[in-house]
Amino acid sequence: MQRIQTGIINLDELIEGGVPKGSITLVSGSPGTGKSILAQQFIHHGASLGEKGLYVSLEQRIPEVFEHAKRFGWDFESLEKQGAVKFAFLDLTSTNQEQETHLSTINNMIDEYKPKRIVIDSISPIANMPVTAEELASYGLISDLSAFMPLITPELITRFQIHKLIMMLKQTRATSIITSELPRDSNWLSSDKVSEFLADNVFVLNYSPAARQRTLTIEKMRATKHVEEILPMIITNKGIKVTRAEEVL
Repeated sequence: MQRIQTGIINLDELIEGGVPKGSITLVSGSPGTGKSILAQQFIHHGASLGEKGLYVSLEQRIPEVFEHAKRFGWDFESLEKQGAVKFAFLDLTSTNQEQETHLSTINNMIDEYKPKRIVIDSISPIANMPVTAEELASYGLISDLSAFMPLITPELITRFQIHKLIMMLKQTRATSIITSELPRDSNWLSSDKVSEFLADNVFVLNYSPAARQRTLTIEKMRATKHVEEILPMIITNKGIKVTRAEEVL
């Protein structure tokens, strides 16, 4: 199986050289755990290997992303001018474009740019996008429109939007990372409670303020033998680095 390096320091050697090519990795964690840094490191490493990367931000505007990335020596602005990466911000609250067209906008960018790596940061806003009964029916989630109109719950909408996004990403055959907010002490692996079942790989980031310690846990990986312990994680001036627990002692 062909592998795609994540570029996360010390991680690839713990997952048989990288994530499976064409797979989708969910990176979950509470705010401030390093999800966006990990995703940007993945894109930057790909650019260093000549693999074009598309980074779609749904929460942070691109100038802010570029400025923050400079702390790690990642000059995305120059890389974008060279065509090595493409960054786009989509505002789901915008009234200039109907919300249901944003997935189409992402798909059109993928078709036009043809990236090898894709990041959607984060999928949480997409999960709450409006959906019509006709769309749900076309996906087979409901059958009789008139009978099921009262039963179109927020959970059903979330399931539809996340499923639609992940199926779209799978069709691209690019290797993708999607990020999701995860409340502390949650029993789930994502805020939408759906994406962890559809993604091929799931990484959960955590930060303990009391212990002042960051960790990365590999919850699942498709067709990959991986370490099962909680991995200590630090944010260095070159990005995220993980270690084995025994190396910290």
